[in-house]
Amino acid sequence: MKLGLTGGIACGKSEVSKIFNELGLVIIDADKISHNISKRQDVIEEIKLEFGNEVIKNNEINREALGKLIFNNKELREKLNNIMHPKIINEIKKQIENNKNEKNIILDIPLLFEAKLEYLCDKTLLIVAEKETQIARLMKRDNISREYAIKKIESQMNIEEKKKLADFIIDNSGSKDELKEKIKNFYNKYLD
Repeated sequence: MKLGLTGGIACGKSEVSKIFNELGLVIIDADKISHNISKRQDVIEEIKLEFGNEVIKNNEINREALGKLIFNNKELREKLNNIMHPKIINEIKKQIENNKNEKNIILDIPLLFEAKLEYLCDKTLLIVAEKETQIARLMKRDNISREYAIKKIESQMNIEEKKKLADFIIDNSGSKDELKEKIKNFYNKYLD
């Protein structure tokens, strides 16, 4: 099964990915792919052409500067997505093909529903958490204010919309041990 793994920001998707990895599953990580692609010279040039020199530092993409530029600008965010998404999708497909003999593959794709990539998966698993838990985790993880954490959460697709699209939902509002138990149960029921 190709299982698409996604979740709201600071809901613990990365932790779930780590647990699946510990259970011996192949993980195809869209964030890692994106990071590697953004280091390619052709991509750096394309982004410099589209967004200007201020998003390039030491001949690399300055992710912080680019992030600030696109965070509140839907049009610029779409321009970046138009550059990056086709390259990321091609690499995901390549990695799926390279692992076609695996019984199960986890497609760790943060923007799975936003980018409409469900077609790459057989099933989807959404990791959610209570909003207050999300806010607290995000403030701690990114060392940001409560207001900025809320802004980041609200800039994403509404979690209720994501729930309608997901095949499976796991709530990660509790401890890491509770999450590990839930993931092991899910693994035993659907992936083993």
